[in-house]
Amino acid sequence: MKPNAFRFEMASLSDHGRVRTLNEDGVAVNSEHGFAVVTDGMGGHRAGDLASRMALEAIVRRLNAGIRSADGITPEWISETVILANTAIHATASRQQKHSGMGSTLALAVCHGHVINLAHVGDSRIYRLRDGRLELLTRDDSIINDQVEMGIIAAEEAADSHNRHFVTQALGMAETVAVHLREEDLRSGDVYLLCTDGLNDLVGESDIEVIVDALKTNLHATAEHLVQLANDCGGYDNITVALIRVCDEAPVARQGWLSRLFGRAA
Repeated sequence: MKPNAFRFEMASLSDHGRVRTLNEDGVAVNSEHGFAVVTDGMGGHRAGDLASRMALEAIVRRLNAGIRSADGITPEWISETVILANTAIHATASRQQKHSGMGSTLALAVCHGHVINLAHVGDSRIYRLRDGRLELLTRDDSIINDQVEMGIIAAEEAADSHNRHFVTQALGMAETVAVHLREEDLRSGDVYLLCTDGLNDLVGESDIEVIVDALKTNLHATAEHLVQLANDCGGYDNITVALIRVCDEAPVARQGWLSRLFGRAA
C-alpha cells in the first residue's frame, strides 16, 4: 500500500436524537490509517443495532489488517471487504427469525497515497467540501431517488414523500450486494463528511456547507454543530457524522549546525 502523502484530521459523533431511545448507527474513524466508516441499521427487535454493529466491526477489522499488510488496498479489495460483511450479516439474519430482514447502510472512505476511495450502500452519504463548495459524492439507494430519476415525482416533492426512507439495498438484505465505488484525488484543505440520513433529512445542504466551511479547522466543533442542528430541527432519527480534513504533511524541521554537531557527538 502506498504511504499516505497527506496528514488527516478526523472527528466523529453519533447521537440517538430526540425521539428514539436506541442508537442503531455506528461510526469509526482512524486518522493514522486514514479511514472513516458510518453505518445505519434497520430491522425490528434490535436487529438493526446488530446489523450496524456487525457491519462496522467486520469492515474495521479487515481494514486494519489490510492496511498493516504489504498487499495494498485497492477498490476491488474494498468491494470484497463490503461483500464479506454483507454475507456475514445475511447469514445471521437467515439463521434466526427475529433477525430476518435486518440490514445496514454503509458509507466508507479510505485514504491512501494521493487518492481517497469511497464505497457506499444504501442512503448514508458522503460529501466533500472543496474551496467552500459542498458536493454530494454518492447516490442514495432509495425508492424515492429512483422515482425522481425516472420522473415519477419531482425533486421538490421528494422530502415529503412517504417513500423517502425506503432503501433499495443495504448490507444483509440479500445474498448479494452492489457496492458503489468512487475514487477521487486528494487535495489539501478538502473536508469529507460521511453521515447517516438523520442529518441530511433534517439539515439542508446549504446549511451543512456553511457549518463545515466555517468550522473546518475544528472538526469536533463541526460535528457537534451538525448534530445539534439536526436535533433542533426535530431529531426524529439517529444522527451520525464522521469528518476527514486533508492536510499537508508537516515539514521536517531542519537542524542547525550546532544541533547536528552535538547530535553526532552524543
